[in-house]
Amino acid sequence: MSTHSFDVDDDFYANTFTEEDREAFETQPISQKKFLLAWALALFLGPIGAQRYYLGYYPTALLKTCLFIAGVVLLVVFDLANLGLALIGVVGAWTIIDLFLLLSGTMQDKHDHRLSGFTRFAGICAGLTVLVLVGMMVAALVIGTSTGVSLG
Repeated sequence: MSTHSFDVDDDFYANTFTEEDREAFETQPISQKKFLLAWALALFLGPIGAQRYYLGYYPTALLKTCLFIAGVVLLVVFDLANLGLALIGVVGAWTIIDLFLLLSGTMQDKHDHRLSGFTRFAGICAGLTVLVLVGMMVAALVIGTSTGVSLG
């Protein structure tokens, strides 16, 4: 029979933010790049890699832009809907991942400095991101279901 007692401090909160973590976070160098601008770029122009250009990640920004343009060209010009939508879907998923990286503070500038305004705006931006993404999904569902309805 086990006599192990449950210690709330040791067992329940074993993986939480420690005082050392807080101090390390607060002493991190702060970038000249603004969190709010990077977040807005990611939310509204993320598929073309705008926040990556802003933060100095030029190779991946260019790759993201090229994938998006290729997807649109395949979809619109060459009428290859499956391939075009697949590329656009990959870029869309990448954009959502970038948003999570920004909102968690993991995506920093190219010098690995924390973005200015992160601690002040990250919470409200996370809430707004959820609202915008849910709104986009609802709009896509409404548009998707209404285009299949016959008018005659």
